[in-house]
Amino acid sequence: MKKLQSSFALLALLALATACGAPADAPEGEASAEEPAAQAVPEGAPRLVLLLAVDQMRADYLERFAPLLTSGLERLLREGVVFTDAHHFHAATETAPGHATLATGVFPSRHGIIGNGWFDRETGDDAYCCDDPEHGVSPRNMLAPAIGDLMKAVWPQSKVFSASGKDRAAILMGGHHADGAWWYSRPTGGWVTSTYYGDRDSGPAWLDDFNAESRLDVLFGTAWEPLMPLEHTAAYDIEPLQRGLSVDTFPHALGGYTVERSAFYASIYRSPFLDGHLGDLAETLIEAEDLGADEVPDLLALSFSALDTVGHSFGPNAPETLDTILRLDRTIGELLDFVDERIGMENVVVALSADHGVGRVPELVVRDGGEGGRFGAEQTLCLQQLQARLAERFGDGEWLGDTFYLDEEEIAAAGADRTEIEAEIIDVMGSCPLFHQVLRPADLDPSDPLHELYLNSRYPGRSPDLIAVPEPNVLQVSAAVVTASHGSPYRYDTHVPLIIRQQDGASRVVEERANTIDLAPSLAALLGLPVDSIAGFEGFNGVDRLAE
Repeated sequence: MKKLQSSFALLALLALATACGAPADAPEGEASAEEPAAQAVPEGAPRLVLLLAVDQMRADYLERFAPLLTSGLERLLREGVVFTDAHHFHAATETAPGHATLATGVFPSRHGIIGNGWFDRETGDDAYCCDDPEHGVSPRNMLAPAIGDLMKAVWPQSKVFSASGKDRAAILMGGHHADGAWWYSRPTGGWVTSTYYGDRDSGPAWLDDFNAESRLDVLFGTAWEPLMPLEHTAAYDIEPLQRGLSVDTFPHALGGYTVERSAFYASIYRSPFLDGHLGDLAETLIEAEDLGADEVPDLLALSFSALDTVGHSFGPNAPETLDTILRLDRTIGELLDFVDERIGMENVVVALSADHGVGRVPELVVRDGGEGGRFGAEQTLCLQQLQARLAERFGDGEWLGDTFYLDEEEIAAAGADRTEIEAEIIDVMGSCPLFHQVLRPADLDPSDPLHELYLNSRYPGRSPDLIAVPEPNVLQVSAAVVTASHGSPYRYDTHVPLIIRQQDGASRVVEERANTIDLAPSLAALLGLPVDSIAGFEGFNGVDRLAE
């Protein structure tokens, strides 16, 4: 792990966790540094940073579909520094850890967001990454400051906002001191927040007006039709999804068989129109809050969620996925045109990346001669065999949870040997089909590239007691739940886009391996934040590559 951290070690930066509401169980020694002092804005600093994340965007989408991109994504590729080999260097390639890593510039092993959720050993219940008993949801579980938090500390007048189709993406990208964070409401089609940011039922007047317009209603009674005729998509490795004996393809209805709007708004969440709705919100927000209006830098973090919801339903080779990308290209293009006209792109830095990629549909991998699969009867039999062996040796009990957390109270009450229980679990599950390895944390070898990713994902008190490593192209859910997914440590899940468009629009392609923890400190350097005093970076901060 030291090899990766030498590229970006944000040691003192992480120590700001106390000022960011770190829970009491944060490890000792991570909360000793002072916040950076307020200072003047450097001459030439950008007036606005647009931090864009695209949920579930594989890096190869930009290469595969490049001839079809004509607007925002094409502009960023043409005017930005493009890192073609950028990766998340953690194993938990899920929405929450990905967004937290992009925003903080540190691994889950430091910011503590190890997944979309985890098992809370104190309560004995599953915990959501953004759970907050006081406010419902908030960034309280994220133990490192986001880039917006650093901006607020140095320039208190900076404005920081975030928005996404998903609450966790908006909350974690906005950080601890955001002026506002909003996410899509599937029941109403509007944008909502939590009391962490103020009154949940009444937002700023401009937001109340925006929600009252019900802009999505113009789509009611229409179908989702593709921008590109299906007969022209085969050249881009696109094929309609086969579900059993039928083909699931366009057109797709929005909503159900009734005129009930809640079903319609819920269906928008699973369509590319969600991203367009977010783009409209972003333009309204920029104008209403006067972002980029003065020399004090502001931040707007946006996470486009539609590619994830569509990708889970249809997979990365489906025409629906291509159509979502083409529409996102238009949405980002309209947003950049709006920003250019209002603020001037010479005053704006834009960064684009993704929280994770996605694997191909396992059945298609096997069809094409590869190896893969889904958990099913064999894995159920393995678990049954394991429970039988544990009961035979140690007596009846719930020794193991469904996500490889051991029941410490059960083990202690039975006077059982934890090491022996772990050995039984590793023996049975490690030889079970579709499992690559089952390991103890102590067995993780920092010199092993795969193990290194799991070390970067582990946080004390939150991570499972054992690590189950799946084989490549394996999903732990049935096709009835999701068609394709992510969450593995393999390249198809870790490889993501990384583009930084600087104020001068100078373009460059960087083929050297990049790390997603490089993004936040690179933005800090472009802003002119005192990165040396804040973070004590080791190695380059990303701007070196931008300027070469």
